[in-house]
Amino acid sequence: MKTLTKVMMVAFTMLSIMGCKKEKDGNYQMDNQSFVTQASSSNNFEVQAGAVAMAKAQNAAVKYYGEHMVTEHTAVGNEMKSLASAKGWVIEASLQPKEQANLQKLNNSDATAFDRAFMEIMVASHQDAITLFSNAASDNGVFDPDLREFATVKLPSLKAHLEEAISLQAQVK
Repeated sequence: MKTLTKVMMVAFTMLSIMGCKKEKDGNYQMDNQSFVTQASSSNNFEVQAGAVAMAKAQNAAVKYYGEHMVTEHTAVGNEMKSLASAKGWVIEASLQPKEQANLQKLNNSDATAFDRAFMEIMVASHQDAITLFSNAASDNGVFDPDLREFATVKLPSLKAHLEEAISLQAQVK
């Protein structure tokens, strides 16, 4: 019995070491912090862009979509902050360059072009987010199982946001 227990402990230790080694060896599509950084920037962009839409949109449905982005992505951001805090990952306050450029484009859009520009950016932004979250959610996406689960759980909402954005984009062209 003692021998079996020792063998099981050695096997468990080896699996634990191999599991840690996998992340360092790059068998995952991205490391945990990279996903958190990219996902939080994307999410923060959706909140900020939604706020701009609430102020600048001419079409009531576009304005409502902006409000919807602020509400839903603020909640997701809070969930991500909680998970990141528990795991020791850092959430940057600043946007990544791509999101910063898109936000600047929206801020600089005049009222007549805003709705079209906003919906175009929302479609592209949600397509990018779905790709990012799908990659992270896959078996070899990110190392941390809680982070993989987070990505998996958020995918249906992102897909719904994309469908709404595509529909609205067709209306404002």
